[in-house]
Amino acid sequence: MSYVQTNNVLDQSLGQFPGKRDIGEITAIEFPEPGQLRMRKVVKRSNARSTGKYPSWKVGRMLQWESRNELNAFFLLDSDPDVVSFKEQPCKITYDQDGVSRSHYPDILVQRYGRKELWEVKPDAKAEEPELVRRTALMIKDLPAWGYTYRVVLAKELAAQPRQRNAYFLLGFGWRPVADGEREFIRRAINQHGSLLWADACRGEFGPKGREILCNLVLRGVLAIDMNASISPTTRFVARKGDF
Repeated sequence: MSYVQTNNVLDQSLGQFPGKRDIGEITAIEFPEPGQLRMRKVVKRSNARSTGKYPSWKVGRMLQWESRNELNAFFLLDSDPDVVSFKEQPCKITYDQDGVSRSHYPDILVQRYGRKELWEVKPDAKAEEPELVRRTALMIKDLPAWGYTYRVVLAKELAAQPRQRNAYFLLGFGWRPVADGEREFIRRAINQHGSLLWADACRGEFGPKGREILCNLVLRGVLAIDMNASISPTTRFVARKGDF
């Protein structure tokens, strides 16, 4: 039996949402039972469309995706130091709309520091369909009372370059853990020079694993780069929040 969350505060907050009865309302949120990873299986032998599994270094397990758009989302979330964790097919939302009880399975639950987000990943044109627009309005309106924010994340946004390419690059180099001595060496170098060049890392200035160390420290939020510029020999790595 799955865990079902109900909201006793919901009826008390009806006055906060003009037109609530016209849009509809969430009645329950159901989560996987202990030991179950997701609310529904994504990768099946009978799938007609492309699906797959993504090895997340942050989550520490294989995540299932059912579109290239979701895979792009996983790359960005895995490389974002502000994201604590994320998971696919996290829950089932039951809601009433037009007098009918309906179900919605958000694609991703994103846990940030102090905030939980439910993501629905959609192609740009699909997000504009009237039925989905109505459901999105209901979710945005009701989910904060349940402790979540709601986002429809567009395929175009997830595939934007060079951010997507940079995320893939950082994850490719940065999966290796950094030893205390390696981190201390980089800390002293940053304090001395203010920033470190990718070209110097490629030349071995920060040791034989210098590239891996810099990328790992970016993934962990210790260092930062400009994710809106392609990583190149002139890319500068700086301390993300002052000295570390």
